[in-house]
Amino acid sequence: MSLLMLDVGATAAAGLLLVFLLGLGLRKTQHLPPGPRGLPLLGNVLQIPRRLPHVAFRDMGHKCGDIVALRVPGYNLLVLNSRQAIYDLLDSRSAVYSDRPQGTMSRLLIGLDGAVALSNNTARFRSCRKLLRKGLGASAVQSFIPFLNRQSALYLENLQSRPEAFVEITKRNAAAISMKIAYGYDGIADDEELYRLAHQTTIYFAETAVLGAWPVDMFPILRFIPSWFPLAYFRRYAARARPVVVECINKPFEETKRHMRLGSTGASFTSMLLGDANGDPDTEDYIKWSSAAIFLGQMDTTTAVLSWFYLAMALHPEVQAKAQAEIDQVVGNERLPRIEDRDSLPHVCAVMREVFRWHPVANLVPHATNKDDHYRDYFIPAQTVAIANVWAVLHDENVYHDADKFIPERFSEEGAPDSLEIAFGFGRRACPGKIVGQAHVFASIATVLATFNVTKARDAQGNVIEPEVVDTPGAVNTPQPFKVNIEPRSEAAADLIRRSAEHSKTLPERLEIFSLDA
Repeated sequence: MSLLMLDVGATAAAGLLLVFLLGLGLRKTQHLPPGPRGLPLLGNVLQIPRRLPHVAFRDMGHKCGDIVALRVPGYNLLVLNSRQAIYDLLDSRSAVYSDRPQGTMSRLLIGLDGAVALSNNTARFRSCRKLLRKGLGASAVQSFIPFLNRQSALYLENLQSRPEAFVEITKRNAAAISMKIAYGYDGIADDEELYRLAHQTTIYFAETAVLGAWPVDMFPILRFIPSWFPLAYFRRYAARARPVVVECINKPFEETKRHMRLGSTGASFTSMLLGDANGDPDTEDYIKWSSAAIFLGQMDTTTAVLSWFYLAMALHPEVQAKAQAEIDQVVGNERLPRIEDRDSLPHVCAVMREVFRWHPVANLVPHATNKDDHYRDYFIPAQTVAIANVWAVLHDENVYHDADKFIPERFSEEGAPDSLEIAFGFGRRACPGKIVGQAHVFASIATVLATFNVTKARDAQGNVIEPEVVDTPGAVNTPQPFKVNIEPRSEAAADLIRRSAEHSKTLPERLEIFSLDA
């Protein structure tokens, strides 16, 4: 090795040591929040497990307080383990805390650079949010509640015919609804290939949007290494993912534009907004990515929530029976529950709230600061990743007793804080689709409870298969695959499903009215 190379290496090492020592000095003088002691250069990276990091963060909070400062390569982290800290920073100070962490893998390499959920709090992001509020606000959602009710009956029909495929059927139903709202598609049958693209894109999103899961996120310069390099597995992954993601974002948008030119499109979020865009390329780009947010976000999160619902019902037959009794008393057995029945079914609503609390769709929600800030007596530097530990808040034993247990009565009878207020995000990054998302989930839960019994599955010998309650690592928290038995509560319930589905097929498939909020 040449003396020049030794000199360069020594200089680089000295530089890294200087940066680290300066970092220690900055931490001391600026009084960052408390956190566990880390290692030189690596920081706290070895203290953050890939499995159940939200639990590890909660445990750190028990020792350090409700806000915990950590350092990993590429990021300063601030974990918020209390409802108060989350609201104080991410909600009340959302102008400072509404950026996202730099996601080299998800944004730059696989093609989600325009994704609204991953964008910083820029003028472009605010324009997309404005469009989404127009299309998914309270009055806009009222215009497609009849469609959601209609779709619920078709969902039950599919469940009845293939109960063992309940997760796939749930995802397809969510896709049909989101495709209709976003693009005006009349069901997945319109484009099976688009469903395949969307299904794969949601997987790519869940795998790449996890903070720190990819080395290129911690060391962005790695994105320039060639794909044939032995450690460049992320480049090879991105090469597979990017064409799928790009086609999934562009294809339905361009198809909607084509149908508009032919005069054959129905009312939808995309068509309504394109009608006012006057061909402006920037506005069309905002509409394209906002439509994709509706399409892909609804698919992914709704499927996760309802998967946890099925698991909870199989594990807690007494909860299921109590909710069914309420539906029988309020709605009867001559029709299906509707979204309009929500206020009359408080225990069913409590079941929904407990599903969101028991296993949140997003255990950890990362924001980022766009400038320096001070909170309490602590200094929080710009570009700090502030992570809301939603799971820790919704499992706080001081607020939700027996937090690991599934107890809907904590909402319907005990007045516990509403899980929905925190499950759908905070401040400027609160989910714009929360109204339609809640309506869709309620309709699915209520109609399934009205017509089916969900029980533990049995093997070929008749032995009960105990489903495991295990999270799947990723940006979207879904349970590990499990089996349950889903069958009609009675012959009358089976007949109600058939009659409701047949009636739904006679109703208009298009959204005859699609209004936008002002």
